[in-house]
Amino acid sequence: MAKRGRKKKNKIDINIAVVALVLLSILLMILIYTKSGSIGETLSPMLGGIMGFIKYIIPIGTLLIAIYMTQNDKEYMTHKLIQYGIFLLCVAAMLSIFQVGKGNLSIDKEYDKVIEDAYYLGEKDIGGGAIGAVVAVPLIKALGSTGAVILTIGIAVILLIFMFGIRPAEMISDLLDE
Repeated sequence: MAKRGRKKKNKIDINIAVVALVLLSILLMILIYTKSGSIGETLSPMLGGIMGFIKYIIPIGTLLIAIYMTQNDKEYMTHKLIQYGIFLLCVAAMLSIFQVGKGNLSIDKEYDKVIEDAYYLGEKDIGGGAIGAVVAVPLIKALGSTGAVILTIGIAVILLIFMFGIRPAEMISDLLDE
């Protein structure tokens, strides 16, 4: 009897969490996309400075997380959240690498100055913001711009395969069979 009551309580907690995340994602969409109200006017540029253009993906990701929460498997959710976070880091790094290639960011400056410049560009929805630069600068210095792009795209594609259960070998095999 006690297990039954506990299971029902967990179901209610999950329902509340799902509804709260859906509401949060809708609120984030309004605040980030329209910059409405004093919170939106502050939050949108701040998030842009931190993560650049990626800020527009956050509300969509929050909504997807709410949908995935209905799976009731905490380990599954944890893995998906980690994959999603690393995927966003790869995209932010890629955007910052492109800004270095365009000449908008210079990796020859002091590291903290590069991060400041990336934050400034991110406020204007250009590049991957400070987080993207934190990842991109060491990658560019270690691998060069081309190597850094290949690595970040490769990791992002691998994460997409895991996140969505895509089977590229089967897809190629089916294509060759036709």
